[in-house]
Amino acid sequence: MYRLLIMYHKPKPEEIKSWEEHYFNVHIPLAKKIPNAKILSVSKAVDQMEGINPYHLIATMEWDSKEAMQEALQTPDGKRSHDDFESFAKGKVTMVGFEVNTLLEDK
Repeated sequence: MYRLLIMYHKPKPEEIKSWEEHYFNVHIPLAKKIPNAKILSVSKAVDQMEGINPYHLIATMEWDSKEAMQEALQTPDGKRSHDDFESFAKGKVTMVGFEVNTLLEDK
């Protein structure tokens, strides 16, 4: 399994409403169309565990493999989602991709 974390930095307080409207009403519907994603989730109001929390939202997407993610992002739906992402998040996001090794599952 390959997981992509998209960690959106906090927008300016006066931009939060319009940013969230665009994210949930425009970007998420586009992201839902990216092929072969096994998971798409969004965590809002991230708690600060230690230090300063620079994040407003953290999105998680998973595919069967890194190659499956790369192929999905090259499709027309993947490109549309990416183009929209670039329009509102460029320079205001941290992305990390990694292989997932599950060590404990629900019984």
